[in-house]
Amino acid sequence: MVGSKRELAKIIKDPIHGYIRIYRHELMIVDSMAFQRLRRIRQLSFADYVYPGATHNRFIHSLGVAHVAEIITESIVSKIDISSDERERYIVMMRLLGLLHDIGHGPFSHIFEDYILYPRGVTHEKMGAEIIRYDPEIQKAFNEIEKAYGISAELIAKMLESTSPETWPLRGSLGTASEKALFYVMKGAYSADIIDYLLRDSYFTGAGYGSNVDWVRLAHFTEAEKDYLVLDYRAKEVLDQVLIARLYMFTTVYYHKKVRAVQKVAGDLLLKIDEEKIINYDNYIENPERYLELDDDFIISHPEVRKLPEAQSILNRKIPYKMVLEVPIPLPEEKLRTLLFLSRKTIQDYIMSELPPEVRSVIRPDKEFFIDTPNLPFNPMISGEEVFIRESDGRISRRRVTELTWLKSPHTIALIRLYIHRNYMQYADIIKRAFEKVIGGGKLRSFY
Repeated sequence: MVGSKRELAKIIKDPIHGYIRIYRHELMIVDSMAFQRLRRIRQLSFADYVYPGATHNRFIHSLGVAHVAEIITESIVSKIDISSDERERYIVMMRLLGLLHDIGHGPFSHIFEDYILYPRGVTHEKMGAEIIRYDPEIQKAFNEIEKAYGISAELIAKMLESTSPETWPLRGSLGTASEKALFYVMKGAYSADIIDYLLRDSYFTGAGYGSNVDWVRLAHFTEAEKDYLVLDYRAKEVLDQVLIARLYMFTTVYYHKKVRAVQKVAGDLLLKIDEEKIINYDNYIENPERYLELDDDFIISHPEVRKLPEAQSILNRKIPYKMVLEVPIPLPEEKLRTLLFLSRKTIQDYIMSELPPEVRSVIRPDKEFFIDTPNLPFNPMISGEEVFIRESDGRISRRRVTELTWLKSPHTIALIRLYIHRNYMQYADIIKRAFEKVIGGGKLRSFY
C-alpha cells in the first residue's frame, strides 16, 4: 500500500537538475518495461550527427519533466486555500503525467510520429494513453496509486490525450480558480516539458542557450487564476529567456540544415520499411503490448532494414541531400507567413509545375529534391501560444508570445529550405529558379 504522503524511494543524479527524486509509488512505473524502453529512444533522434553529445534519451527527459512539474505544481497549489491532502494529490498527479508524457513515442521520436503515426491519425500522446490503459505493470502500479491518492490510470491517460483546456479531464475547482489551469503546467508556453527539453537539449548539444534560464523563478511567480495560469510581471524577463532559448534552439539545433537532411533520410527509411512490409507497423500500433517492442535499435538493427540504401546512408553518415536555398520568414511579412501553412507537398507540386517537361521526366518531388518547412510546435513564434501576465498595476493581460517586448522589432521566425539530391546537382539551377518563382519574393540566400 502506498502511503498517504510521498515516500522517497531513490534519488538519481542528473546533470541538469542535480538530484531527481523517485517516490515509492512511482517506482513500479519507472522500473516497468514500458518506461525502461525510453532508454532506447533518443531525445533528438539523429541530432548527434551534427552535435555528437546529443545522445540523451526520453527516459532521463521524462524523469526531468516529472521533477519540473513537481516544483511548478507545488508552487501553484501552495498559494491556494485547499487542504494539504489536496495539495499532495495535485503534486502526485502532475508528476505522474510528467513521467508518462512521452511513454508513447516510437523509434526516432518525432520522425516516427511525422511519417508513420500522423498519416494513420495517431499521435504519440494517443499511443501513450493506450499503453497506460493496457500495460500490466503500469496498471498494477496505478492500483496502489488510486487507493492512496484517488488518481487512476484512466485519468492520466485522458490528461495525456488532452490537446486543449476544453478537453482537459479535470473540471473541478482549484480554490477560487479552476482545475483547467493545470493544463498549462504540462502544455503551456513554459511547461515542464518545454523547460526540461530546453535545458537538457541545450546542455547535451553544447548549444548553451538554456544554461542560465532561471525557470524556478517562473514557478515561484506563477499562480492559478480562473481557467489559466498567470505569471507575475516580475518574472517576465525569465519568460523572455525561455522564448529566446526556444527560438535559437529551433534555428540552430532542431532545424539545423544537416539535422533536417538526416531526418528526411530516416523518414524515407521508415516509409520504405512500411511499403515493403519489412515491419508491419499496423500490427504494432494496434496492439500496445507489441508497440513496446519498437525502439531505435529495433529498427536500425533489423537485418532486412540494414540492407536498405537509406539505412546504409544513416549508418555510414553519407547523407545524399544538400540544402541549396533558404528563405527566411520575418515576423511582419504576412505574404511569406502564408507559406508556412502550406504543406511541403503543395509547395513541391507547385515547383514541379514550373519545371520544363524534360526535367519533370527525371525529377520526382520528395525524391530528387524536397522542400523542408518548419515543425511548428517546436517554434514558439508560429505556434500561436498565449501567456497571461499580471502587470504591475494588478490587471491581467493576455498576450501571444510574439507580442512580448523583445519581439517588437522584425524577427526571422522560420525558414523554408530547398534540398537537392547530390546525384542530381546538374538540375540545381533549374529547380532553384522554379522554387524562386513559386515563393514569389523574399530574400533568398544561396548555399550552392
